Amino acid sequence: MKRVLVVLVVLVAALSGCTAQEPTPANGPAVLSPVSSTATPSPVDLIALRRAAGIPDCPASSTLPAVKDGLPDVELTCLGGGSTMRLGGLRGPMIVNFWAQWCPPCRAEAPDIRAFNKLAAGKVAMVGIDGNDPREDYAMEFASIEGWTYVQLYDPDKKSMAPLGLNSLPHSLFIDANGVIVYHYVGAFGSVEQMQQLTQQYLKVTV
Repeated sequence: MKRVLVVLVVLVAALSGCTAQEPTPANGPAVLSPVSSTATPSPVDLIALRRAAGIPDCPASSTLPAVKDGLPDVELTCLGGGSTMRLGGLRGPMIVNFWAQWCPPCRAEAPDIRAFNKLAAGKVAMVGIDGNDPREDYAMEFASIEGWTYVQLYDPDKKSMAPLGLNSLPHSLFIDANGVIVYHYVGAFGSVEQMQQLTQQYLKVTV
C-alpha cells in the first residue's frame, strides 16, 4: 500500500508540472495561451535580426489626425525596438493584422499573408501588430521565418487592441483611404484567394 501511495504522489507531482507552459520558438509546437509579461527575453540584437530578415524599420509617423471609426491614436514600438509609429495617422488601402507567436491560427495563416503581401505590393499596404505577446524575441523569429517583409509593431500590453475591443487572435482590420476601418475579419484567413476577395469587396482594390 505504501508503494502505491508513493507512486501516486510522484504521478500527481509530474502532472501538475505540465499546467504552466511558456511560449516556444516559432519553429516549435504552438502554445495555446501567453505567459506573464515577466518572461525574460533572450539577450539578442533584435533590431539587427529585423533588418537581416528584411522586415523594414518603422517609417516616421504621419501627422494626419485620427479619424472617427479609425485606428486608435496610440503609438507603438517597432518590433525589435529602435523607433515608434502612431496608428491614428495611418491611411489605406491597408490591412492591419493582429497576431502573436503563441497563437496556432496565426501560424496557420502566415504563408497566405506572405503570398498576399507579395501580390498586393504597391496596391494594398500590410501592417502587422504582435499583440498580447510577452516574448518579442520569439515573435521576431516567427516573423523572420515566415518571410513577413512589411512593417511589424509590438504591443505586449494591448494598447491598440483594448480600444478596438479585440479579445482574440488573429484579427485583421481593413482600412480605407480615409483611415476608416471598413471591415473586421476575425480568425485566420483561409487562403490567398479569400484575402483577394475581401480586399476587392471592402477596399475596392483588385489584387
